[in-house]
Amino acid sequence: MSDRANRPPDAIVIGLDCITGLQTVRALHQHGVRVTGIAFDRGHFATRTRCASEVVFASSDETSLIECLRRLATSERPVLLPATDAAVASVARHADELSMTFRIANSDGGSIDRALGKVPFARHAEANGIPVPRTRVVDSADEVRRAAGELRAPFVLKPDIKTERWMDLAAAKVFFAEDGEALERTYERCREWSERFVVQEWIEGGDDAMYSYYAFIAEDRRFVAECIGHKIRQWPRRTGSGTLSEIFDDPEIRETGRALLESLDHRGFATVNMKRDAGTGELFVIEANVGRPGLGMFVAEAAGLDMTYVAYRSLANLPLPLAPTIRFPRARWVCLKRDLAAALDARRQGELDLAAYLRSLRGVRRCAVLALRDPMPFIHDVMRLPRQMARHRSRPDDS
Repeated sequence: MSDRANRPPDAIVIGLDCITGLQTVRALHQHGVRVTGIAFDRGHFATRTRCASEVVFASSDETSLIECLRRLATSERPVLLPATDAAVASVARHADELSMTFRIANSDGGSIDRALGKVPFARHAEANGIPVPRTRVVDSADEVRRAAGELRAPFVLKPDIKTERWMDLAAAKVFFAEDGEALERTYERCREWSERFVVQEWIEGGDDAMYSYYAFIAEDRRFVAECIGHKIRQWPRRTGSGTLSEIFDDPEIRETGRALLESLDHRGFATVNMKRDAGTGELFVIEANVGRPGLGMFVAEAAGLDMTYVAYRSLANLPLPLAPTIRFPRARWVCLKRDLAAALDARRQGELDLAAYLRSLRGVRRCAVLALRDPMPFIHDVMRLPRQMARHRSRPDDS
């Protein structure tokens, strides 16, 4: 019998050219899984990783991606792991075909349709009694003005789907608006970047009021791995992605996350981002990212819970650990470059000094990009910093 016949199935990660994709490849590689990474940006620093057995490049359109996957299909049915929302949507739309040649989660795609866009998610949450900020769906200036009159300021404006155009031009996931006039100005500036938007009431509290529930749900709907991350900093501040987080435990957060995912009838990876109101203590679900690992999910790996590998084994129909557990209950995860930007901004505001910043890094056991055994992505990321700074200066002001 060949060595290939004795080897567990390969994995294919769609979206190696993002930090989430890089972390996914590394997490599987350390367990001896042979991983192929699909990337769309040949110049991205993550494609320099030594942890991918092969890096395959495709055009960013869906047709090119599906053709690429057809070429990579084998009789052993590799485990397929999307790392971006666009990849999740593409796999869901072609799930009938792809499930014949790959091992994929949530092959019916129903929960993807219900949660991937901010508009369908807002409607699902309202219909199922999920505690979310008061929300309005808008697609015109008149509806924005109406939303500003019906909701309590300040506001958050979010696109229905974060398209490539949005990410290229917006320089932010969402926008914060102090009052109705600011909301209207923000909408006018970015109305061409998305077909629809949602406006939500801002939940009081700083970045450290944010929490993320991470889970992987097997095809039989068992929660085979889960954990909670507590954000310490994020970038951009107030409305960005986590840059420093710690492992955390809170029964209410866990139960709220589970209830949402059960209402979605979801299988596969999921992240439920929540915020606790600084004034009332009430917990709100801010958004859900389904079908892929979350950027900060790798705080689980920092804490000794090999969540990515458990998910791989579940999809590959391999025996699972009896009870995957947290081994390092004070572990932290950091995305160094982005966290430094958040820290510098906090220092400019008089909210953080050097000693406090260094103390906050105690307990860091996993970095998003920096890895001593895989140094080239970090080196290339640092090398592209001058170009990124020039690009940032040329973007529209998002204040």
